[in-house]
Amino acid sequence: MIKIERRILSPTAINTYLACPRKYYLRYIRKLPGKPSIHLIRGAIVHKTLHEFHMNYIRGPPSTDPKAIRKDLISIFQHQWQKEKTSLNSLGLSTELLGDYYLDSADMLSNYAHWFANQRSPPFVNSTELKIFSNNLRTMGIIDAVKVNDNGTFLIDYKTSKDFSITEDIMRQAILYCLLYEDRYEEIPVAVYIHFLKDPGDPVALFIDDAQLEYGKILIDSIHEKTQSRDETDYPCTCNGYCKRDFIEQG
Repeated sequence: MIKIERRILSPTAINTYLACPRKYYLRYIRKLPGKPSIHLIRGAIVHKTLHEFHMNYIRGPPSTDPKAIRKDLISIFQHQWQKEKTSLNSLGLSTELLGDYYLDSADMLSNYAHWFANQRSPPFVNSTELKIFSNNLRTMGIIDAVKVNDNGTFLIDYKTSKDFSITEDIMRQAILYCLLYEDRYEEIPVAVYIHFLKDPGDPVALFIDDAQLEYGKILIDSIHEKTQSRDETDYPCTCNGYCKRDFIEQG
């Protein structure tokens, strides 16, 4: 008999299912380990750097000097990069290519430092890496940062990609984060800021309306319905088999 389950979803899991149901099956049901990549490791390092940077500022007292901000960020980044040295070396990339990714990541943080220092009111966040679990939605997510001021609540999502466009995946993620935040705190965020770190300009503000929130609830219910089975045949591949390349087969 096929076991029926009601799984805990996440914005990433939902986007994975919509991209390719078989990929969802391999990752979230078979739980195959993913193949490491420089993009995943580098992205995690940059996110950890910003998390630690903001945690330090939350503890205070904050500095608003541009040079001090950049120095703080790069110092944290260097430490985080060193911590992941074994994982980075295991990728088999040349020293030169790894160095290019190091410099590219440092440039992102320099962009952030420049933007941060040039705000009229320094954008210190109220919380960072906020994990929310909703029993009502059977969904969880980790929001990069939350900013609360007199104008309301703003969610922040950092992106390390070179593409600055708002994709369907990013929009869905923003909608789902708003739903999770509303469920936990009974407040709908004013906007979700998408901060493309390779872009030295301002973050992109996404304003989520009631219709989009309703779409998000319907989407969650739909994916829950479609992911109850553990039978692989219920998860057709829609990417011509490319999804299997992302995982390490076991046994």
